[in-house]
Amino acid sequence: MALLYLLKRAGVKTFVVHCNYGLRGKSSDNDQALVEEMCMLWNIECNTVRLDVKESSEKNFQNWARDRRYEIFFDLKKQFEANYIVTAHHQDDQIETLFQRILRGSGLSSWSGMSVMDGKIFRPLLDVSKTEIMEFVQQFNIPYRIDSTNEESTYARNFLRNNWFPELNNKFPGWRTNVLAISQRAQEFNQLVKLAAEHVVTEEGNLQRDEFLSKPEPVQRALFHYAMKNQDANTHISGKFLENINKLSMLQTGAKLPISGTWNVIRDRDYFVISTSESEKSEKQTVTKSDVCNNGAESTFFSLNKADFSGDFHQNQLSLDIDSITFPITIRQWQNGDTFSPLGMQGSQLVSDHLTNRKIPAVLKKSVKVIESFDGTICAVIFPPNSGIDEIGTVSDVCRCTEKTNESLILSYT
Repeated sequence: MALLYLLKRAGVKTFVVHCNYGLRGKSSDNDQALVEEMCMLWNIECNTVRLDVKESSEKNFQNWARDRRYEIFFDLKKQFEANYIVTAHHQDDQIETLFQRILRGSGLSSWSGMSVMDGKIFRPLLDVSKTEIMEFVQQFNIPYRIDSTNEESTYARNFLRNNWFPELNNKFPGWRTNVLAISQRAQEFNQLVKLAAEHVVTEEGNLQRDEFLSKPEPVQRALFHYAMKNQDANTHISGKFLENINKLSMLQTGAKLPISGTWNVIRDRDYFVISTSESEKSEKQTVTKSDVCNNGAESTFFSLNKADFSGDFHQNQLSLDIDSITFPITIRQWQNGDTFSPLGMQGSQLVSDHLTNRKIPAVLKKSVKVIESFDGTICAVIFPPNSGIDEIGTVSDVCRCTEKTNESLILSYT
């Protein structure tokens, strides 16, 4: 509420999002009512989202709640073309964050804590203590409510806040200043790692294998943290992975090691590539002939459209004889054992061998798609756009366009 008042007072155009988890019954509804009433009074647009806590039954509630609200924030930011997501994290939150990371064994690079500006997340109150905020809302008569669950020590943050910090105040006066100084030391460390990463981490976020393996293991761990945080600042790298980082030297091309539940590191010849597990999931898409003929169809990285065949071929397109294809077609990730007849080749070839012959990078092979007709024939193999290959893919010889072709199925990158 202090932050909302400051944004109003500064004349910043603001869109408010309030998440109601319903954990405290009537009290949660009163929180929502206060936010909505003040937004109406201050002429600020407000949107309330009620979330079903049953979704978190098998998960850590606080992690689930954080993930869900930030998913909502980023969706609405995109929808309303907002500049930033502004949160009211304050200095006490920073101290709690630092303690948690230290106690959980996180590396020194993460001890820098939260940043005032972190990508598109802006935390303008991060250097202001909770005591100063309470004095501010009382001085300016800003209405506010206290979350009663903050007084319970069920969650890690509350345990630190309610049990440890009062004792530290008694026994170590000035401890807060000393803890916040750790953040500064961590920032200095991160600057050194950034300098060391210049010759190891590529612009795409990959690690140059030989350069990386030439460093001592403690430096490797720091460099890996740096590369990972550039991919996803919120991902926690498991301690087990960091303990076994020496196993990267034995990783064969195409093999991978799990970093966390979501991320893996994959060996691709001279590089270690950090890849999300989500991107490796196999998805299938069915496209009918009417889809193609009416408005066209789009897959993950390419489109399909019908066109009259002119006899011309273009490097950035694939042309298939539409009459040689049995619809509906399936667009899917290729699988071991898939075979097709590459254009101009007699007989069939394994798709896996074709990708090797075309020198598709090992880390990108899982992104390769095939178009399969209803009768099971693979009509084309589609390479991902960043594969370094000049062509979009390879057409099956049985689906090639000839002088007898009237209409063609055109595939091009979106």
